[in-house]
Amino acid sequence: MPREPANRPGAASSSIYDVTSRNRESWNRIAPEREGRPASYFRDGGSTLEAHERELADEMTGKRVLHLACSTGDEVLSWAQLGAIAFGADISDIAIDKARGKAAEAGIDVEFHRADMFDLPPVLSELDLIYLSWGAICWAPDLDALAAVITERLRPHGSVLISDHHPLWEILTVRGENELTVTGDYFGRGVPRNSPDATKQPIGARQQDEDDVPPFAAFVWPVSDVVMALVRAGLRLDAFFEGSEPAIYPGLGDAAVHLPAYYVIKATKTA
Repeated sequence: MPREPANRPGAASSSIYDVTSRNRESWNRIAPEREGRPASYFRDGGSTLEAHERELADEMTGKRVLHLACSTGDEVLSWAQLGAIAFGADISDIAIDKARGKAAEAGIDVEFHRADMFDLPPVLSELDLIYLSWGAICWAPDLDALAAVITERLRPHGSVLISDHHPLWEILTVRGENELTVTGDYFGRGVPRNSPDATKQPIGARQQDEDDVPPFAAFVWPVSDVVMALVRAGLRLDAFFEGSEPAIYPGLGDAAVHLPAYYVIKATKTA
């Protein structure tokens, strides 16, 4: 019998905010090691957005865009470069301070908020686009709750664009050329992952001694669960595809091109 997704509406779950508040403490511990691109990169017109992201978003001039889990703000600045009214929200106080400093130094007018993605300030409403990039979905303890927040904050005909690492990468560990080991549960869903693979730790945590790595609660959500959470929230699926990026499987060799590294979803609020 197929296993029921753990985050179906009405399913019992632990407090979202217990999980996210603990993660906030850990993100603040590693945030000093996370810089992103320098301000000069954006001052000179640089962008960290992928071509397919720009294409799916379409014309951005004057559009209200929010990047959830924005870290130090690189993509927020990139959306602003396209003419968007750009906002960023992140759970880490230190990351947001860095993002604000980077924007000021680059001379780009954007707005950053220290906020939990499940508890956004009222100003982050009536949005044309909500964007989540690599390493966002795995930090959500409840997909239906996240999809509800997204739907509530979008204006009619607004869209969500998710471009994230593939959950298959979360459960595979490279042992050598053309050699992989399964070290996680693709169907783990609402259970925090427990992977021995240090490459699955966020940048900043990987550089620390094993005993000093702060605790994180991250989750492996099958891609089908992400899609269906958006559909259940009333959004129309407009685009969905997967792609490879061999660099995400270092040491695997030529076989890395045959594995999914990321997936992209665009879904729209129709009314």
